[in-house]
Amino acid sequence: MRPSVACIVRPGLPVNEGPSEADLVLTKAPRRKLAETVGEQLAEAVKDLPAGTRVPSERELMKSLGVGRSTVREALNGLALLGLVEIRHGQGVFVAARPAEQEIEISELQKALMKGVTRDFIEARLVVEVEVARLAAERRTEADLQRIEETIEALKAKGDASTEEALEPATQFNQVVADAAHNEVLAGMIGSFVQLMVERGPDLYEREGFREWDIAEHTRIYEAIAAGDPDLAAERMREHIHALDAHYREVGSA
Repeated sequence: MRPSVACIVRPGLPVNEGPSEADLVLTKAPRRKLAETVGEQLAEAVKDLPAGTRVPSERELMKSLGVGRSTVREALNGLALLGLVEIRHGQGVFVAARPAEQEIEISELQKALMKGVTRDFIEARLVVEVEVARLAAERRTEADLQRIEETIEALKAKGDASTEEALEPATQFNQVVADAAHNEVLAGMIGSFVQLMVERGPDLYEREGFREWDIAEHTRIYEAIAAGDPDLAAERMREHIHALDAHYREVGSA
């Protein structure tokens, strides 16, 4: 989820020079709310259907709901995690068998949507960031190494700072490692990953001992990149992401 961005509408001209406008503080609407809305509609639509009933295709749902494919998929994945539907790859989506009295709380749907995206996120990180670390070890410059080290030192300096403050250098580490790979497309992809890291950060960073663990992990990856060892850098990044997956599961986010 992209962090909220405040948009302030300044007062207009005086009455004698034109109409006056009120101060408004607006925030960007999070996309997840749209997925939740779609998920709620689909949950309501399928709850009374017999098990085995086929749900309309993604294309049909996109047209009926007026949303994009990613939103439809996110909503369906959430319903699948709740046991409301079954996704059969290559065949479609079908209403799942469940107790007739089962009621779905909105909070349960929200958690399921979060879990679905987190699992996809971990999978994407394993595909992209492992190779980013490999390239960074091959291509890094002394300036790149200094920037990576600075993010680790900044995270150490946060100590007892708020989760929000600590997340800035923690996630910046991933971006500067990507910059060290010297591939603009990959750097842009990691930029989009950072938004999801920030969204999920509080679940992990508020756990006792997690910050110290994360610093140690970043240091291990940095040392492999500094040593110019592509295989070691890739392996340490892979181990780090798998360990994060375990942490997410422990807190119920995946």
